[in-house]
Amino acid sequence: MKHEVTAKRIREALSDAKLKPQELAEKSKVSKSSISQYVNGSHQPSNISSGKMAKVLGVEPMWLMGFDVPKKKVLTPEVAKDDFRFLEKFSLLEERDKKIVMDMIESMLSRKTEK
Repeated sequence: MKHEVTAKRIREALSDAKLKPQELAEKSKVSKSSISQYVNGSHQPSNISSGKMAKVLGVEPMWLMGFDVPKKKVLTPEVAKDDFRFLEKFSLLEERDKKIVMDMIESMLSRKTEK
């Protein structure tokens, strides 16, 4: 097994996400044969494939590829400053408008996952 760390991390992320390799292939648009090669450690994913799989698995692409980085993005106050501003403004909306915003976010995220 040439790429043992990557294979182990992909299996761990699959387990955490409660997904099977075939489901990851369908959701990430990475071929089943490629995912099989990554899971068994015979091949290393490209940056593009790693990014697609990481998005579905909810982990950092660099972690998935075996780099010494956090598994998931760490949210700090500096990073979250825009998020806090969004929440402040969101909280001022009426319920009907909150629903519209949430529907838009869901739509945008689903299109992003499909890519």
